[in-house]
Amino acid sequence: MNFISEYQLNELLSGGLDFLFILNMDGDIIAVNLAVTSILEYSFEDLNGKNLLTVYPNQYKAKFGVTIPLVIKGDISSCPYPFITKEKEIIPVDTKFYVGWWNEENVIAAVSTNLSAQYFSKEVFLSIFNSSQVMLTIGTIDSNIIFNVNRAFIDNIGYSLEDISGKTVQELGLFYDYDQREKMLEQFKKEGKADGEAKIRVKSGELIVCLLSFEQIKIQNNFYLLAAATNITQRKQMEEKLRFLNRQQKLLSDVAQLLNKPGDFDDIINTVLRLIGEHSGVSRVYICENTLDEQFTSNTYEWCNEGIEGKKDEFQMVSFDEVPSWKKILNQEGRIFSKNIQELPQDMIDLLEHLNVKSILTYPIYLQNHFWGFVGFDDCLHNKDWLDDEVNLLLIVTSNITNALERKLYLSQFQNSELRLRLALSGAREGMWDWNLRTDEIYFTDTCYTMLGYSPDELIGKEHYWQESIHPEDSAKNMDIFQDHLKGKTDYYENVFRVKDSLGKWRWILDHGKIVERDKDNKAIRAIGTLIDISNQKEVEQQLKGLLVTKDKLFSIISHDLRGPIGSFMQVIELLTSDIEVSPDMQDSLLHELKDMSKNTFYLLENLLNWSRSQRSEIVYNPRAIIVNELIIENISLLTSTAAQKSIHIQFESQTHYAAYGDYDMVNLVIRNLLSNAIKFTRTGGLIDISLSEQDSFIEIEIADDGVGMSQEMVDNLFVDNQFHSTYGTGNEKGSGLGLVLCKDFVLRNGGSIRVESIVEKGSKFFFTLPVFEKKMQSDLLSITEQENGD
Repeated sequence: MNFISEYQLNELLSGGLDFLFILNMDGDIIAVNLAVTSILEYSFEDLNGKNLLTVYPNQYKAKFGVTIPLVIKGDISSCPYPFITKEKEIIPVDTKFYVGWWNEENVIAAVSTNLSAQYFSKEVFLSIFNSSQVMLTIGTIDSNIIFNVNRAFIDNIGYSLEDISGKTVQELGLFYDYDQREKMLEQFKKEGKADGEAKIRVKSGELIVCLLSFEQIKIQNNFYLLAAATNITQRKQMEEKLRFLNRQQKLLSDVAQLLNKPGDFDDIINTVLRLIGEHSGVSRVYICENTLDEQFTSNTYEWCNEGIEGKKDEFQMVSFDEVPSWKKILNQEGRIFSKNIQELPQDMIDLLEHLNVKSILTYPIYLQNHFWGFVGFDDCLHNKDWLDDEVNLLLIVTSNITNALERKLYLSQFQNSELRLRLALSGAREGMWDWNLRTDEIYFTDTCYTMLGYSPDELIGKEHYWQESIHPEDSAKNMDIFQDHLKGKTDYYENVFRVKDSLGKWRWILDHGKIVERDKDNKAIRAIGTLIDISNQKEVEQQLKGLLVTKDKLFSIISHDLRGPIGSFMQVIELLTSDIEVSPDMQDSLLHELKDMSKNTFYLLENLLNWSRSQRSEIVYNPRAIIVNELIIENISLLTSTAAQKSIHIQFESQTHYAAYGDYDMVNLVIRNLLSNAIKFTRTGGLIDISLSEQDSFIEIEIADDGVGMSQEMVDNLFVDNQFHSTYGTGNEKGSGLGLVLCKDFVLRNGGSIRVESIVEKGSKFFFTLPVFEKKMQSDLLSITEQENGD
């Protein structure tokens, strides 16, 4: 549809000849021009807010009612129907529709050219006559001689002015049915005007549908017949297509409802075939089913139009070996489609001629990836011109039939295997439930009870125990998921929730099921499903999540803590190897710094390696007698230089030798890590005190410092599994948090315990214990003796 500017609309509003109606996007009148009020004699109050149908004669209202929605959509841009004045006078007009912008809103402008002769001078009439898009002719009233035609007539009909001028309508053969013109002439003679529809034959022989009107005009005191014709063939086709689409949509809706309706399946299929056949007008509609080996096919359902002989009995156990092209074409091309069967391979011609078929359309049916059969549409009377819309419709119907057959097949398979399923579920320790939604009765297999620690007899009469025992946090979500499935929003129901068992513990259950039966109103009446205990899987899942979190956190710490020392190495080495002159004192300081950094980095890597080996259970526990005093002295000697840098004094004065039972390397790592931590968090000039004591068959090692100390919150979280607490020491020393994790792990492996006491700004005390060597050996010997005596 073309666009008209606001300026043009304002010009037309003051016009006194052509009619202008400004419509809103619903087709209602919101403004008119002077010609409407002066010639049609309607006041603006008569028309304001009313539909444009108001100015059309009664016989055209229904036609324009179909036209105006298409105008609003933009599918139609003109209309030939005449107006009627307030005094019931007919005014021939040629109406064009435009999209425009007026008073700050989108509008539709209807501009109607006034074709009534009494409103024109000769010059104006001739101008309109030649420029009008409506086909116009000027002829005599009685003799049917045509004198003149306009350009639109020549362009549409194909004759030149020379071909037509001076000839009669009969000579030209313009009317497909000349009686239509005669009737219009009779009306014209009685009423002085006439209108109607007629088929016009153009020069090429093609027929077009035209809307005709006859009007008397006066030229130089002589009266002539002005005939106007508008080609409405496309509009007629569009109207017919709309009617066809409406019928098609209704058919598809009816077919879908039938195929989803419970009842006798054979009766439903036969009804569907009848509806399709009556709509398409074909001679025969049928469904053929193949044998399982796809070697033969038989007609199982058939509908025949009136006067068409059925062929169901003749088309039984037809071998595809006799008609190899049939299966080949269906599988390769997805259909058999022919207006004339003589175009098909000879083996198919021989078969179809025997069945009196002239045209055919066939679609295959595949069920569960198996060539199950096909749906066929035959025409036995003529070579049918299959329309695209018709072909697409039959394809959709075939798809609907295929879905119905597949549902029927699945239901049959389910019913046949239900007992086997129950037995299989019992063997697999999976529970099965069967819920009658109409009576609210639920059947549970024994496994549903035993997986929760009950015997089936304990819950007799308590069929709703499962719903009542679902965890409160999971119950609402579970019901929402099941309701979505009931409403058809999901293909099946599946959820994971917690249920309380006989011991009061929560067990994780995987529940999944499906609606297997609905009533005639499509309301669910039966659902079946299974219950599986996945508590063990959930525990493993949580463990895996914990390990992943630990891994990510560890890698984050390591990537940060290794980058710092290595970056410092690079800077110091680059300085020492550069051309910059470095004083001996500075060089000595840098070398000591490298030494400290390398030592700390070595400890970090050693802890990382030990932690990694511990996680993979690669560290083997090799216990033996250990003199704890000697281990402590060795570690003090190893860390003396580190402590001296902060002027920290390490005090250890135990004169008694304590022999513990444990793994030497593990205990050594624990002592070194705890002593290193004490140095790290002790201020310059501070004191670290190490002491040993024996308590209840255990040796307790205490490492105390007067450093920065820790809050109670830090103490509580210090030995939580796989949490790494990394902080800076008083000398800005950086740690990874791995040391304490390893200390706890190794102490526990050696049969001891570890704890800490700390006060902020006053210091910390770390205690860990190891079994006394003699007591441990005596205990082990006693245990062996008891076992031997028991045997």
